[in-house]
Amino acid sequence: MVNLLHNDPNPVTIDRSRLAGVQTPRATLSWTPLPHHELMNRVENRIQDYGYRIHQTNCLLSHGGDRFLGTITLGSRRNLGYRRMVGIKNSHDKSLAAGLIAGIRVIVCSNGMFAGDDICLNRKHTSRLFEDLDQKITEGFEKVFAEWERNDLRVLRYRETEISDERAHDLVVRAVDAEALPPSSIPRVLKEYREPWHPEFMPRTVWSLHNSFTEVMKSKPHLIPERTRILTGVFDQCLGIN
Repeated sequence: MVNLLHNDPNPVTIDRSRLAGVQTPRATLSWTPLPHHELMNRVENRIQDYGYRIHQTNCLLSHGGDRFLGTITLGSRRNLGYRRMVGIKNSHDKSLAAGLIAGIRVIVCSNGMFAGDDICLNRKHTSRLFEDLDQKITEGFEKVFAEWERNDLRVLRYRETEISDERAHDLVVRAVDAEALPPSSIPRVLKEYREPWHPEFMPRTVWSLHNSFTEVMKSKPHLIPERTRILTGVFDQCLGIN
């Protein structure tokens, strides 16, 4: 999801009920823009077809409404401490194709976390866009389901892995080197880790450290998808998770 909202300093949050009011450009002979609300409608319908309950939706717009990032958080079906989530991306300026990305949202703090590759629903907004869009969404969710399963195992590993202060500091440096966060964020991450806002993150584990990062990342929600994927990649590599 690189460069989706990244270079717009002022992305705006929009209520889901107002998404249909975002203007969609006119189609041309070779290009058909996909309305943001139409993509959200189809993804939401598919989620409900699979038997999931939608707990919450969030919508972000940038570049004058041309670029869109939505998240759909599902109802909690197991006592795991987090809910499964899917990210939805789209653009009206030909900057990127519509797509999905798997994620989770931690219940106690609402921290978001994404992992895995972007799932492209269409390579470009061609004039035949709608002919196989539903099929592409179905195929996309097969990959989302697989990533959700990997996330369940990942979170379990993070929770079970205790770390020393030395290793925690090393992970912070590695994450900053990978540009999960700027160096100026290090003091806030360490403060959150040493004095967690939520008692659930008092154990000195990889999971607690990861949530220290995502707590700090909440100040810039439009950067969470890319930053958390980088962060998770760094943590996975250090733990030997493939």
